[in-house]
Amino acid sequence: MQFYKMAAFTYGVQTQDYTGGVMSDVSDLLREQEATVRASFKEPQRPQRPKINGKMSKEERTKAEQEYAREQKKYEEQVKLVSKQREAARQKLRAEQRGYQESMTDVRNTMRYTSVSSRDRKPSLPHDYQYSDAKPRSSVEPGAMMGHECITQPGETPLQAYARWMTSAENPRFTTVIANRLWKRVFGLALIEPLDELMDTTVPMIPEMEKHIEKLVVDSNYDMKAVLRVLYNTKAYQAQATRQEHAPGNVYHFTGPLLRRMSAEQMWDSFVTLINPSPDMINQANRDTMEQRILQAKKIADSVDALSPEEALVGLKKAAEVYGKNRERTEVQQKLYAEARVAAKDARDAADMMPEGPAKVAAMTKADELKKKSDAIRSEVNRIQNEGRRVTYAEVITTGQKKLFEKVTGKPYQTVAMNTKGGAEGSPAMMAGGEMMMMSSGVRTEKITIPGYDRKELTKEEKEAVSAKAREAYAEEAEFFGIPEGKDRKKYISDREQIARNTLRAAEIESPAPRGHYLREFGQSDRETIENANNDASVPQALAMMNGSLLPQITSRYSQLMLTVNKAQYPDDKVEAAYKTILSRKPTAREKEVWLKAQDSGLNTMEDLIFSLLNTQQFIFIQ
Repeated sequence: MQFYKMAAFTYGVQTQDYTGGVMSDVSDLLREQEATVRASFKEPQRPQRPKINGKMSKEERTKAEQEYAREQKKYEEQVKLVSKQREAARQKLRAEQRGYQESMTDVRNTMRYTSVSSRDRKPSLPHDYQYSDAKPRSSVEPGAMMGHECITQPGETPLQAYARWMTSAENPRFTTVIANRLWKRVFGLALIEPLDELMDTTVPMIPEMEKHIEKLVVDSNYDMKAVLRVLYNTKAYQAQATRQEHAPGNVYHFTGPLLRRMSAEQMWDSFVTLINPSPDMINQANRDTMEQRILQAKKIADSVDALSPEEALVGLKKAAEVYGKNRERTEVQQKLYAEARVAAKDARDAADMMPEGPAKVAAMTKADELKKKSDAIRSEVNRIQNEGRRVTYAEVITTGQKKLFEKVTGKPYQTVAMNTKGGAEGSPAMMAGGEMMMMSSGVRTEKITIPGYDRKELTKEEKEAVSAKAREAYAEEAEFFGIPEGKDRKKYISDREQIARNTLRAAEIESPAPRGHYLREFGQSDRETIENANNDASVPQALAMMNGSLLPQITSRYSQLMLTVNKAQYPDDKVEAAYKTILSRKPTAREKEVWLKAQDSGLNTMEDLIFSLLNTQQFIFIQ
């Protein structure tokens, strides 16, 4: 029961759908319409059974009963008729509202993850709940499972009460968890293990140290950077990493941090420093894109909320009519697509099983044709569905943006010339509505630039000035590394521009990184759950190091590593430069001897040495 009570605090939280504002009001209007339809069909009046008394003659009783039977039959017929009419109206309304729901989904999909809402609802116990403290399917009230009581204050949501309770100074468990997470981040092992199974009976490996770190966390007012700064500057952290694996249940006295492989982000950043001469350069284009993505989501949300519920409902109705008109066509095409997709897959599987020869070639050709047919049907489905989406965007989102523009600028939208190519906000440059923009669903719609929601676009001259400034910086780098002017310097500048776009620190890349990126290969968390990163070695990682595109980038002519190595004058200096850049130290006499022997065996290029150093434990592990 305790776990159900804790879950009740966050049960009503919605993070993946936009349910508030005008769209919530529209849903209320639709429910009102349904209630109105139900109320418009009044229930027939049931006839009253006649009162029979002893003074009535037999004929009078018979007549009264016959009259009642006629009225009862008439009543039953009316009930059936009203029920039939009500059901027909209900089905008609549901068909209409199905189109409404489709168009409302179009709007909501553009605003997903833009808000966190909380509904007033409580979880219920499962049907097979077998404990004596509550009955199955009963509602569960929020309640803390440990520590002081968590009471929801007036005007406070259960989520806010839960957050206040969790981070309260009266909740010692919060401080203990924070202290141990920071300690484990630094040393690779928490004072309390396993970290995610903290109980009242748990005893830290070094109780005195646990109390001291908790006091440090409290004294720093939970400033995690301040705590980490202290821990990283301790002699214990700066000591040599222990090479013995810690056995669970044993006490570790923290003579140094545990020997750990670098995290995916640390490994990627290490590779970046070997490739990019300016590894700390920010990804301004990516930052601008992310900022604009956030602003556009806010712009759409505010635009929809700028409409009244009635105005939004009018636009949704137009889109719903299009969805309703196309529903039969859509369902037919979807059925054809499902059949075509199965046929294409079966044909491909059958062709793959055939032995090499003309028959297999013919079967593969047929499978490709079926795949093209399947794709064509899918495109037709998208085209039909986009007709409804286009009306939704035009009648709801674009209409709302026009009202939002008027609200922000205080000027009528129709008569204002909007600036979309730079200059002061609202200054004339192009008539409003003259541009189109692509929505995430692939539908093109009218672009309305609103001050405060759209980043000012650079003019052609401004873009050229930014590019020229970057090229000047690259030219200075080329001068430093001794790259002559002419063809070589142009090639260097071209390569540096590509490196600046594609080889950036993990902090400048979306998290989680796209699938297939080296960050994902080396165990970056997919952020589906907490503590989901993985530092274990794997075969794909080894293949990535040996056969991937990473090594060619590191050993390319204009990478930071090769620029440093090539700047050295003599072979021994080049070897030393490689060691310093990759391992941050000079080679030992023994390593120089091994390198000389390797050269006698045919491994005589700097690429061979670099490949070996990158695959050493010294490079991969934090020592």
